[in-house]
Amino acid sequence: MKLVAILALFSFHISAYANCEARGPNVILLTLDGVRNQEFFKGTDSFHRRKIARSQRGVVFQKFWKEHAQDGVVLGHKNGHKIASQVAISLPSYQAIMTGHATDCRNNHCGQVKEETIFDRLQAVLKLPEKDLAVFASWQGMKFSVAKDPQNHQLFIYPDIVKKDSLPKEILDLQEKAMSDLPSWKESRKDHYTFEMGINYLEKFCPRVLYISLVDSDEFGHADDYPGYINSLKIYDDYIDRLITSLKKMGAYGEQTTLIVTTDHSRGEALRWTSHGYDDNSNKEVFLFATGRGVKKVGREKQQTSHAQIKPTIEYLMGLKPQGEVLPFIDIK
Repeated sequence: MKLVAILALFSFHISAYANCEARGPNVILLTLDGVRNQEFFKGTDSFHRRKIARSQRGVVFQKFWKEHAQDGVVLGHKNGHKIASQVAISLPSYQAIMTGHATDCRNNHCGQVKEETIFDRLQAVLKLPEKDLAVFASWQGMKFSVAKDPQNHQLFIYPDIVKKDSLPKEILDLQEKAMSDLPSWKESRKDHYTFEMGINYLEKFCPRVLYISLVDSDEFGHADDYPGYINSLKIYDDYIDRLITSLKKMGAYGEQTTLIVTTDHSRGEALRWTSHGYDDNSNKEVFLFATGRGVKKVGREKQQTSHAQIKPTIEYLMGLKPQGEVLPFIDIK
């Protein structure tokens, strides 16, 4: 009986990744909205210690630092990695990540990105099938940053429920559940549904480029809910671990994949932690982690780098001529 159970479990794992053939290099980008370097590098903030239980204090990204940080490069230590946008606000920062430089966007209501993004270029040059470029985002505003014409891409950005015959039932069910279980803040779905849809899509379709954008952390910050903010970061720690663990099970596909994790902006210190965007350099000092194909295993580094290097790095990893400077410690030769 035990042997049957073991064989059934083994068959499940094989079938889950059966379609993941090595079709070339792949990139996964994960962004965590409004996460401060304080909590990422050092752990909970002593200024807010009385808001959370003693057992919740200390290192926040425990799995990351214990199991994964040394298997790639971590930038931003000692304030070495900065956003590319001129203001520490979400949409301007996301547009800068997607285009490789600061745009004329200055707030979350500036409208559609007007310049070619990384997704526009990958689609135009590589001619990839629609399912090979996918974006899952909790925040509705992300549709204004990922592409000049969102209709040309496979997007799963709140509030759209994309009902296509090619999608597995699990993703459609998650989309429907998300719409009936919305958070208290507006223009978003809960990150739980966004991430589960994204990782389900990864395991079913093995996309060449996958972008998962999460936002709960920023919303808890604006609400001055430090316990909620910390809890969301601990969940993100689990998500990073799950992505890396899944890729390790995906054979040649996983070996050919690079994972990049970062945030769009930081936020203020002490009482000002609930906001961001004002003229304070601490809002612009962020972190970035990369691991997988083409990434040297050097751990923490103090290089002066920028979000402007993310687009050229993805271009380089995908075999395109990079339109800008590639991040350090990335080499596919």
